[in-house]
Amino acid sequence: MAEKKSGRQLAAEREDRELRLERRKRRVLAKTRRRENNLFSLNIAVIIAIFAFGALFMTFGERPKISEEENRDLAKCPTFTFESYFKGEFTKDFAEFYNDTVPMRSTFKSMISAFRANLGIKYGSGETLHGPLPNIESRPDRPDNSSSSSKKPPVVVVTPPETSSTSSGTTTSSSTTVTSSSTSSEKPNDIDPNGGMMSGTVFVLNDGRALALSGGSYSGGQHYAETINQYKQILGDGVNVYSLVSPTAVSFYMPEEHADLAGNEWDVIDYTNGFLDGVIPIDAYSVFDRHTSENIFMRTDHHWSSLGAYYAAQEFAKVAQVDFAKLNDENFEKISREGYVGTLYGYSGENQLIKDNPETFTYYKPRNEFTTDFYTHALEYQYTGALMLDIDSLDVVSWYLVNICGDNYAVNVNTDCHNGRRLMIVKDSYGNALPPFLTNSFEEIWVVDMRYFERSVTELCKSEGITDLLFAMNPSSATGVNQENLSNII
Repeated sequence: MAEKKSGRQLAAEREDRELRLERRKRRVLAKTRRRENNLFSLNIAVIIAIFAFGALFMTFGERPKISEEENRDLAKCPTFTFESYFKGEFTKDFAEFYNDTVPMRSTFKSMISAFRANLGIKYGSGETLHGPLPNIESRPDRPDNSSSSSKKPPVVVVTPPETSSTSSGTTTSSSTTVTSSSTSSEKPNDIDPNGGMMSGTVFVLNDGRALALSGGSYSGGQHYAETINQYKQILGDGVNVYSLVSPTAVSFYMPEEHADLAGNEWDVIDYTNGFLDGVIPIDAYSVFDRHTSENIFMRTDHHWSSLGAYYAAQEFAKVAQVDFAKLNDENFEKISREGYVGTLYGYSGENQLIKDNPETFTYYKPRNEFTTDFYTHALEYQYTGALMLDIDSLDVVSWYLVNICGDNYAVNVNTDCHNGRRLMIVKDSYGNALPPFLTNSFEEIWVVDMRYFERSVTELCKSEGITDLLFAMNPSSATGVNQENLSNII
């Protein structure tokens, strides 16, 4: 028979058990704390490693110089000077360079676009709407937009002036008479009236044509016109100043049921022209409206085609009353390549429908004699070269860069045309396609990219004896951020 334990023994055993339990708890808590501390240290180490990798990646990673998706040169690293630093210019330019040239920029943009493409909401008749939409304004003089529902104005019928042919196949323009008509040209047969869908930041039609959603700004249009007027006031009557604000493909190929997704480019251009004073507007809209069944705009790129630029240049030549070369084999070499997929493929988040519907890229090289000199942003001579690049030396997405070798700061073309007329074109990338069609029309052509040039355009006009100054760009460019660039180079 087991000996009965005394109360003191039972109390001692109970105290011993509690002590052992307490010790076990302390060991568990200590182990848990060590695990938590180790996990915390690991998290800190991972975060530090991520930041360190990011810093090293951003510091030593290869920074791109061009954006193939956007067909443009990226911001360049500024040169440090104490003067630019204390003025704040260096830090501003360096921040722009740092943000614009992130290593693996194209890969990250594609990933972001693909992610955003999956964040859709329903719109209209069931299409999936992706990406941001433009900020569509009401016209200031028509706040309710009561008169701006149509995307097209009455077609402007130009009565051809008297012309005379020359041995080079050019025509000479005299006067131009403009009358109004209520008719308008028909849409091309391949346009699906039922529309398509938004993808990334573009609208993709069911046939694979992609449309950048542009429109422009009314307030920006007024500012643009007032800036251009300053050029005219400085240059006076001795220089003809023209404004060619070109509509884009969205004005002609957007299905009517989705017209509210983009601004009214013609209305913005019309409003802008109303503020011009002494500056001559070039009506590219009505010209394009008569040629919508032709390939005047790229289907996969946000630019016009070379044919569209030809029609715009032809209209400009009529107004400027200079010779203009016909688009034939005598005057131009026609070059075409198949399989072009341009900038809108990237903007769309790499929409497969665009990729599956590549287009033919066609451009025209003038056959007359001329020399082409290239200059820096500070107007320092760089080299003498070809007006147009060899297309086979370019990646497919960059084929538009064949025109005047891309977005150069300043280009000077001296031609075999001896008529005393000297043209300067101030432009964005749209204007790149114009000079090849004007080498038979002007004795000398200067081309200045307003986004990169850093000298005075009016001073250059005076020193070079410029007789005609043409501003050529699309509505979003004219009424958007490039207004400041135009103001800076007066």
